[in-house]
Amino acid sequence: MSVINRVLKDLDRMGAAPGRLAGVRAVPARRLRVHPLWGLVFATLAAGWWFWPALRPQMPQPPEARPHLRLSETLSEIPSAPIQPDTPLPERRAEQAGSLRYRQTPTQPDIPLPERRAEQAGSLRYRQTPTQPDTPLPERRAEQAGSLRYRQTPIKLDTHLPEPRPARVSKEVRPLSAREQAEQAWAQAARLIEQGRGREALEALEALLRLDASHGPARQALVALSLEGGDAARAEALLREGLLLHPRDAWYSRSLGQLSLQRGDTAGAAAFLKAGLGKGVDAGYWGLYGGVLEKAGHAEEATHAYREAARMDSGHGPWWVGLAVTLEQTGSRAEAAQAYRRALQTHLGADIREFVTKKTEELAKP
Repeated sequence: MSVINRVLKDLDRMGAAPGRLAGVRAVPARRLRVHPLWGLVFATLAAGWWFWPALRPQMPQPPEARPHLRLSETLSEIPSAPIQPDTPLPERRAEQAGSLRYRQTPTQPDIPLPERRAEQAGSLRYRQTPTQPDTPLPERRAEQAGSLRYRQTPIKLDTHLPEPRPARVSKEVRPLSAREQAEQAWAQAARLIEQGRGREALEALEALLRLDASHGPARQALVALSLEGGDAARAEALLREGLLLHPRDAWYSRSLGQLSLQRGDTAGAAAFLKAGLGKGVDAGYWGLYGGVLEKAGHAEEATHAYREAARMDSGHGPWWVGLAVTLEQTGSRAEAAQAYRRALQTHLGADIREFVTKKTEELAKP
């Protein structure tokens, strides 16, 4: 008899057979004497075996894996990895980063970043234009432009010209500046001078200088008209004011020197002329200054002035005559005779030529 039959036989005899074994009948076998404690042990083992699944701790079931999102049409669905045990945070992040990398590109190996970008760019390019070959960029743009040109609706041009509209003339008057008003007044005064209307020109020039006191041509013309009218005091006042307004213009110094010379003020004339020497004067200025110095009794300074005048204009005879006279006054007879002979080579008036010839003959005598 088997061990189970013996256990059941003992339980039937003791009246403690479990309800679950009620339909089991014993099979007659050879009698074997078993100690009562063995039945209790087997009963305990059977009960433990029966109730062990209920007492066993239930392990948490892993949640159902969710399908991953598709990155592109060419990527296949890949099930998510099972939940990992509780690992340290740095390792878990590294593991998650690795799992994300492999979930994004499950079919691609771990290749360097430049090659991966080039490969992704190529896949995007072929997904964007799957049916077009890889053609150069200029040809592709030309082809796209041609396709767009044929897809667009042809534009109908309007050949009717618009009716001409009358031009709108703006009649807004802009006020003239003081400089422009002065130029207009100068043009009007010049016309009056040409016409011989001196009185009206004088009034026009005075009004012009009230608009623009620094107008040089208008001031010089007003000085000339004042001298012609006999108003020397007014002319001198205009010259002195102009000398202050135009300090680099030698014309005002020369005019003031001539006015002083006409009044008999030789020293004043020499002072005015000397003040204007550094203003780019010409040969005539040096000749006038030499004549004033000769009349004032400054022969040596007059010689220097005549030399400058003859150097700047060697064909003008009066400068050589003046130089010869001042050289003779300083005792340089040989140089004076040479200057007289040089003067005879220029154009001289009859009276001056006779004087120069006589002086040449005198200085030639020992």
